[in-house]
Amino acid sequence: MTERLWLVFFMEPDGPAWWARLLRPGFRHVAAASWYAAEERWVYFNPSRAGTSIQIFTAEQFPPVLTALLDQSTAVLRVASRFERGNAPALAFCVGEVKALLGLCSPALTPFGLYRDLRALGAEVVREKPCVVPEQGAAAPSAP
Repeated sequence: MTERLWLVFFMEPDGPAWWARLLRPGFRHVAAASWYAAEERWVYFNPSRAGTSIQIFTAEQFPPVLTALLDQSTAVLRVASRFERGNAPALAFCVGEVKALLGLCSPALTPFGLYRDLRALGAEVVREKPCVVPEQGAAAPSAP
């Protein structure tokens, strides 16, 4: 299998969701995008409550989409697909579907858990918004 690099976007979900308050702010949804060089196309994978959306963009079409994704995201990681999963995701929600897409064997159940696991596996940080992702050992910023 071909190893592929993915951009993994951690963000808030579209629209209000009752369960969102149970998750860490800024890490309530996860989506991914990758460049397919042979086809000269970007693929955007967005598993949402309404269903999984897979969108295809040309190199000319994707820059504004990427800019919007970067602006909406709390953190963006560059991750190489791993193809280590032996079976289908246990739960069909954004984290499980992105883990399957990446071929990742991880116990993460939340977007922040997936973020932590990917960082522990060496994922490269493309972008993080300041004061949202506390460094290990650092105190969380206090509210004014």
